[in-house]
Amino acid sequence: MTIQQRLTPRHATNVVLDCLVSRQRVQAILCDVSPTGCRVELFDASAEPGAMLIFEIDDRLAFAGQVVWVQGVEAGVQFTRPLLPQILAALDVRPS
Repeated sequence: MTIQQRLTPRHATNVVLDCLVSRQRVQAILCDVSPTGCRVELFDASAEPGAMLIFEIDDRLAFAGQVVWVQGVEAGVQFTRPLLPQILAALDVRPS
């Protein structure tokens, strides 16, 4: 998916979250995020296009997405559903 294909603008972040990749818990940095997707940098893990990632904010808030591209340690993720306002607020992202 290219920038021209994005449905919503992305916001730069540097939020570190726990993430499940192939049933392995790792940390990830959300480099940028929108209600429909993000660019993420994975620590100590790799993901292939088509893989599902589950991001955990805390015990009650989590969201999931599918990897659409990989370049080195970074991956582009399309969320399975648009992020809820409480998730965007927890990530300190204000919807456009």
